[in-house]
Amino acid sequence: MAAKARYEVGDLVKIKDDCAIPYFAGKLAIITRQMGRDRMDIVGGFYYEVILSDTTKNHIFNHAELELLSRRK
Repeated sequence: MAAKARYEVGDLVKIKDDCAIPYFAGKLAIITRQMGRDRMDIVGGFYYEVILSDTTKNHIFNHAELELLSRRK
């Protein structure tokens, strides 16, 4: 059975405080694209491109570094 992505385009997320790069911790972001599953990740991790609320730059995060705040309706 294929793993299902946790987040959808347009979802509002928060970067978790224990993310790999402390600079991003606690920032708000919108999911802009599902990048797909990491085949090397044994737990089936997905990656997402997000745009941070305080910049116009896109960044890529693993699903484990994101916390859902609100679903796009």
